[in-house]
Amino acid sequence: MFIELDRESRIPLYTQIVDQVRDMIESGTLGAGDRLPANRELAKALGVNRTTVTTAYAELVADGLVSSEVGRGTFVNDIPVKIKKQADGARTQPSPMPWNALLTEQNRNSWISGVLHQRPGEETISFAYSLPQAELFPLDDFRRSVDRVLRKEGRVLLQLGLSNGYAPLQEYLVSQMALSGIRANADEVLITNGCQQSLDLIRRILVGPGDEIAIENPTYPGALSVFCGGTNKFVSVPVGERGMDLDVLEDVLSQRRIKLIYTIPSFHNPTGATMDTEARRRLIELAARHRVPVVEDDIYREMRYEGAALPSLKALDRYGLVIYINSFSKVGFPGLRVGWIAAPPVVISHLNRAKEEIDLHASLLTQAAIYEFSRRGLLAKHIKRVKKVYAQHRDIMLEALERYFPEEAAWDKPEGGMAVWVRLPERLSADQILVRSAEQGVIFSPGHYFYSSQPQQNMMRLSFTMTPPALIEEGIKRLGGVVKNCLSLVKKQRAASAADTFCALV
Repeated sequence: MFIELDRESRIPLYTQIVDQVRDMIESGTLGAGDRLPANRELAKALGVNRTTVTTAYAELVADGLVSSEVGRGTFVNDIPVKIKKQADGARTQPSPMPWNALLTEQNRNSWISGVLHQRPGEETISFAYSLPQAELFPLDDFRRSVDRVLRKEGRVLLQLGLSNGYAPLQEYLVSQMALSGIRANADEVLITNGCQQSLDLIRRILVGPGDEIAIENPTYPGALSVFCGGTNKFVSVPVGERGMDLDVLEDVLSQRRIKLIYTIPSFHNPTGATMDTEARRRLIELAARHRVPVVEDDIYREMRYEGAALPSLKALDRYGLVIYINSFSKVGFPGLRVGWIAAPPVVISHLNRAKEEIDLHASLLTQAAIYEFSRRGLLAKHIKRVKKVYAQHRDIMLEALERYFPEEAAWDKPEGGMAVWVRLPERLSADQILVRSAEQGVIFSPGHYFYSSQPQQNMMRLSFTMTPPALIEEGIKRLGGVVKNCLSLVKKQRAASAADTFCALV
């Protein structure tokens, strides 16, 4: 059984093993009853920890593809669930197409494949996803909003609509942005299917072959998949306590022909850093001097738990160079996939034409329901409620980190957002921690998923919004135990190595 691991991929090693074994089963390379190599044997052959293989085999068992018997080994099931059979009972012939060779590197290393598809089991405590807690969704209020708009204009909403969006929702967004200092008209707002589509549309109209963008490092993996995949060119700008390092950015803008700057100035994902007003003004002036547009991802803006609100880049922009994107995904309903872009009319016009080529328009029914829900004050009420809950979750996580993590680990207290960015001792690997913590029923997002270049292997993002308070405490306790154990092993190994060196010198 041949397995090839890409150790520079953002996809964890155990997931790569799972994917390749699954492919071999589905293609017929491995047949029903075939025995997989023993855990220790495969781990030695691949040069990985035995726990990595154990975790991979456990996932294959959970998928129904293989069965493990103590003392005998792991075998491919008689009727693997993902193998199709023809009417006469014969196995479908493997496809002659060499799909793995044809697929691009960008597809194989997709962040979405590596993170979003790894849904936790019922008993798993997950700190992996920065998403709203589903139990807080105001289902009854939203259902009534859907009923109202269906009764009022259902036949219109179920038809094709304008690609730029549902007009009442556009006007509502204009009024809400005005409250935060953003001046825009309805023709400067485009409704999209979430921030991910917003980023893709922006790339389509502004970034051509050979163009180079400046992107924060680390940053949102969805932006990496849009701007840094395949043959795209980019320059990584480090993120510090005040957000994007503007000294580095200034050097980049002076030396390179940058086409676009992407930034998350408020409650940065994943670091939690917030750019202060002085830095925001400086960023705008730098961009104006070099005539480079700035894409401001403001998706976490409403998730502020303490401190004074800061003006967005868009509100401070005197030059019309900021392209502002936001979404209802963090404040309300990620599954509805409704976001928006605010930009100068000429930019919106080009974005609108690009959107027409992709999907015509976002769901009118969904847009109308969100508008109805929002105009009645229900969204504001919901945001107020979840902010109180999430602030409590954050504080419980921070207290648990202080209690259960080793003193060598470090983190900052974010004023908002949905996660805590933790730096482990440099000798530790977050990927290896994840393999061991998964066995303890705890998962998180390893830091390397968020880097455009030079990934830091000792970083982890711990999201606190989806997990109930009692499970946050328990999850951090288990995770802290794993981190301490791994750190202890590393210290013992270093001590043994130092002793051997000393003996050799004597």
